[in-house]
Amino acid sequence: MLKSKARGRVAGRAAAAGVVSAGVLLGLTALGAQADVKTVSYTCTPSATGATAVNHDFTVSLTANTAATGTQYTATLSIAAVAQSPFPAPVAIESGASIQLQPSVAASVLPATATAGVSTPSPTNSVTANVAAQGTMPPLPVATLTVTPSTGATSVALTAKDFTINMLAPAATGTVTTTPTLLYRCAIASSGTNTTPASATIAVTASSSATPTPTATPSATPTPRGTRTVYETVTANTATDEATTRQEQVPHTPAGGAATGGGGDAGPDARLFVLTGTALMLAAAGGGLVLRTRRRPARQ
Repeated sequence: MLKSKARGRVAGRAAAAGVVSAGVLLGLTALGAQADVKTVSYTCTPSATGATAVNHDFTVSLTANTAATGTQYTATLSIAAVAQSPFPAPVAIESGASIQLQPSVAASVLPATATAGVSTPSPTNSVTANVAAQGTMPPLPVATLTVTPSTGATSVALTAKDFTINMLAPAATGTVTTTPTLLYRCAIASSGTNTTPASATIAVTASSSATPTPTATPSATPTPRGTRTVYETVTANTATDEATTRQEQVPHTPAGGAATGGGGDAGPDARLFVLTGTALMLAAAGGGLVLRTRRRPARQ
């Protein structure tokens, strides 16, 4: 019974750890997502004077590209009206006109000391058929943004914010096509269930933001100086050379007599020692005989 309870506790702890680990992994994945697709509610105000702002749902897709050109990254933003939430045209739009999108994307950079510049694109879509006032708005164009992080940035988090919709009239109407006409100003709704904006994160690589290392300049080759050769004639001194030669010889004759070439310089000859020894022996013998004779008793 106790073993069963212990096994139950172990199994419960393992399940709880699995749930926590899964939550951490999901949280990290969401935090570092490079693409995000959300349904977001926007409060859109028509350009007509006195018009009432209406909430509309849009599918917002924000994708941050991993590839970089130099120190610039790109991101794409698409905004499409949800069919269940009609998005009408506030005014009549003629064929040949263009719909212009001006999005606002905020950037949050790590570390906090780094920065990132985000371009403000204004893409357009051509209208191929007339759209009556209060008819369905034509599709909005896809915006491509350029993100330029500063040196030292490790990541850039992009968040899709408000956007503006303009119209460029066709040339046939005589209106200057470069002057846009405001159609809508849309901001994220302050209440409701779909108020979380779409976001995506760019992981900045060190190679794209690091400052290139300067190349060392080779030092100049030293210029060789001219050389001067001096010739000097020296005459040898014969007397000095002979004296030097005598001084360099051994000043003392080695011991050893004739065996070493000493000759007469080696001291008394060995024969003198032999003769002296023989004389001493004879004198000793004679002295001994004399003493023996003196000790012999006189015969009566």
